[in-house]
Order: sequence, then structure tokens, then C-alpha cells
Amino acid sequence: MPRTRGWRGEVGARGGGVLRSVADEIVAVMDDGFAGDAGTAGGERRRAALIAFLGAGMHSPPPKALIVEVLAGARRAVALHQPHGRALEEWLAGEVRLRGIRENAAVLAVLELVSGRREEAARAYRCEHPDRAGVLGDLLAVLDQTGPAAG
Repeated sequence: MPRTRGWRGEVGARGGGVLRSVADEIVAVMDDGFAGDAGTAGGERRRAALIAFLGAGMHSPPPKALIVEVLAGARRAVALHQPHGRALEEWLAGEVRLRGIRENAAVLAVLELVSGRREEAARAYRCEHPDRAGVLGDLLAVLDQTGPAAG
């Protein structure tokens, strides 16, 4: 997807050359694979659970533009590494060491996109961050309602 500059308020081009604002990008990334839920109560619960999980352990909520950038990058990385199991494990281990939003986004992308690793990833995250069991549980509940986005 060609983009102009970065995530700091510029627009990016998505399918068909349509330009979208950062707000549109936020909706597109947060609802990736679940477009039918946009604007519904279920879609709002899903978005709230994603934002809460991504911000877990942070001193202040991350800016939405940062959420978009990090989550989109994590989803791309999982999609790229998924066919190569060991490469996915190595990538995830590297992201988890970083802590913060990148760790949370990496775990979220694996939970969403790699259904065969969901239990293992959730167990490891819960073990590493027992204080975040509530936000993890909320995230898993909405992911279970909507199903995995892929794979």
C-alpha cells in the first residue's frame, strides 16, 4: 500500500487509489477483517477490547495513530512469517522482549491471525503479565465471537 509520509496526520492510499484520512485508517486497521461489524455494538466492543489490550501496561493510552501503525505492522509481519513457523516464533520472541505497545500488538496479531497458536500465545502472555488477565480475557472473548481474521 503506497503511503505519503508517515502516520502523523497525512493520508495514505488504499485499494483503488482512494485516499483516506488517519481517522479512516484507524477504522480500517481496527476493523481489519471484520468490516461487517463496523458501527455495531459488537464492533464497538471489539474496538474497545483491542484498544484496551494494546494500551495494557502503558502509563497513558497510546495515540490512535500509533495504534494504527504498530498493529498494521504486526499484522503484516505475522502474515509474512506465518508460513515459516520458526520465523514467526523468532519474530514474536523479538517483539515480546521490547515490551509496551509493540509486544501487545505482536501478541494481538498472533491471537487474531494464527488460530493454532491462540491458546499458547494467550497462556504465555497471561503468565508474563498476570495483572493484564482481565484485558486479555476481554480480547479473547471478542475474538472468539468474531473468529480469526485468517488462518
